[in-house]
Amino acid sequence: MIVYHVTTLKKIAKYTASGQIKPPVRAWENIKQAERMCISTGRRVIIRLKFPNNTPKLEGHFNQARVSNIPIKFKDF
Repeated sequence: MIVYHVTTLKKIAKYTASGQIKPPVRAWENIKQAERMCISTGRRVIIRLKFPNNTPKLEGHFNQARVSNIPIKFKDF
């Protein structure tokens, strides 16, 4: 499944250096919710990720968020 992760440029540098996003990895199911999160947190970067289809939902968050407890590979940005 395609999800949208809200982050910062500083964290992108960490992801690139380690080659992964360490868990828990939280992401939104649709871009509109990710944009809303950007505005509310001040984080300015949205990246599109691929989560396994059976990734559990994160309670609350308008029932639109997912959380992965496995590292997500991050190679190219």
